[in-house]
Amino acid sequence: MQLGSTPEQIELKRTLVLMRFFAVAGNMIMVPFALLAVWQGLWIRFWILLLVVCVITTLVVTAHVRQQTSLARVALASVLCLFALYLTVSGGQDGTGVYFAFTLIPMMIVIAGWRWGQILGGLYTLMLIAAILVDWPWLYPYTLEAVPRLIAATLFIVLLSLLIEWTHVQSYLAIKHTADMHRKNSLTDPLTGLMNRLGLERQLLKWEQTDQPAVVALIDIDHFKAVNDRYGHDVGDRVLSTFAKVLRNNLKESDSVCRWGGEEFVLVMIGLTEAEALPIVDELRKLIANRRFQFDEHLISLTFSAGLAAFNGESEFKRALKLADQRVYLAKSDGRNRVFSGESDN
Repeated sequence: MQLGSTPEQIELKRTLVLMRFFAVAGNMIMVPFALLAVWQGLWIRFWILLLVVCVITTLVVTAHVRQQTSLARVALASVLCLFALYLTVSGGQDGTGVYFAFTLIPMMIVIAGWRWGQILGGLYTLMLIAAILVDWPWLYPYTLEAVPRLIAATLFIVLLSLLIEWTHVQSYLAIKHTADMHRKNSLTDPLTGLMNRLGLERQLLKWEQTDQPAVVALIDIDHFKAVNDRYGHDVGDRVLSTFAKVLRNNLKESDSVCRWGGEEFVLVMIGLTEAEALPIVDELRKLIANRRFQFDEHLISLTFSAGLAAFNGESEFKRALKLADQRVYLAKSDGRNRVFSGESDN
């Protein structure tokens, strides 16, 4: 059985499997006992068992249909808490209710989760102790020797179940952190911290409006090979990292900045026309060209050539990028340190 490809999906499927298992196994036990209660004329016990069966079935089916367990798991665990208390206090069938209650406590805590498991486990223990100490008239007549053993066994099961659930939560958090890091690394360029190709493609797929207008700018650093050849690849990497920071710090948060590969960068500006995007990219060009970057004892001047193209929606992105690449070639052929678009050959 496939549980999912992410920690969140695995946790959801795990909880649904546990809930489904309990609904099936629990009902197979409770339904015969409910029929036995009818045979014996114990109508209160029958209606309690019938109510528990109906509530559990409804909660589990609802969770499976909605594929959400946040509320259903707490509600189901609360029902288990009250039902386990009823079985222990009333004794169930000839004093055997406590045996079934001991199986319900771990299931209650596992289904509830660590936070709600602490609350329900503590409430169950306190209510059980209070019921025994008060000696309610409907309390099953446990022997004097059995009472402390019952309390001790209950405490042990609650604490052990909480410990098991705590270790599960810690394992889940560790796996989720690792998965998040891998996911982030797979979408991020490790040198510049910008999105990589896959990251940009994933972001474009998330657009709510499939025909959303935008402009793509392909930026290519001029003579970058000469920087590597003259100063070394370490300095070249620092140039790329600094160049990326300048781009990111001088664009809007909504603009996407991506290292496309090598010394090429891609900008995606949403909701703009080429005429509106052209001065923005050209200001970046001037900012870079008019600045000298210092790396150790080296002062380095940089320029870039860029091509712009408008597109509507993610489906047109590749076409626009190809057109922007052609315009980068025109900018370099025209002497570099240029921004070319369909609106201007500035």
